[in-house]
Amino acid sequence: MLREDRWREEEKRVFESLWENLAPSKVVAFVWKVLLDRIPSKVNLAMRQVLPLEGSTMCTLCAMREETSLHLLLHCDFASSVWLQIMVWFECFFHIPPNLFVHWECWGGLERNSKIKKGRWLVWLATLWLLWKVRNDSIFNQKIYKVEEVVEEIKVLSWRWILSRTKFPVCLFYEWCWDPIWCLNREGRR
Repeated sequence: MLREDRWREEEKRVFESLWENLAPSKVVAFVWKVLLDRIPSKVNLAMRQVLPLEGSTMCTLCAMREETSLHLLLHCDFASSVWLQIMVWFECFFHIPPNLFVHWECWGGLERNSKIKKGRWLVWLATLWLLWKVRNDSIFNQKIYKVEEVVEEIKVLSWRWILSRTKFPVCLFYEWCWDPIWCLNREGRR
């Protein structure tokens, strides 16, 4: 059982800011479970003896390492490629950190502009959500995705969330794809 008093200061900051995010509550709850390593990754299912004895715990997306939450959503070759393209889109470059708490901070922790910070975190949540959905679609529907398809879906989903869940000025989809920082930093109409 995890206790809040055992969390490091940076972990507390992530959990506090996570619940203030503008993403749908089911996505925030999912990411909260991810951060606690409570999602049904293959390794977690094997530990709970849910997978058959002959069932593989290898990553669904890369088949190179065991499927832990951290591997699947951050360090898997497929996930890393998605994150790299999202970083290029946002012109925000850094090495993939060892855990998701540090990754969250890299995406917005040092940003001074609150609109840009909230927008980056919204994209971060959309990325984790869609990587999980891609993993499940691969398992249950045998669908094979390309990195570019997933990145495009992240752009569409995050743009929809920005339009419907924030007070940011309206931004056209091509503008969002072209320069998301400009869209997040735009002044409202007067």
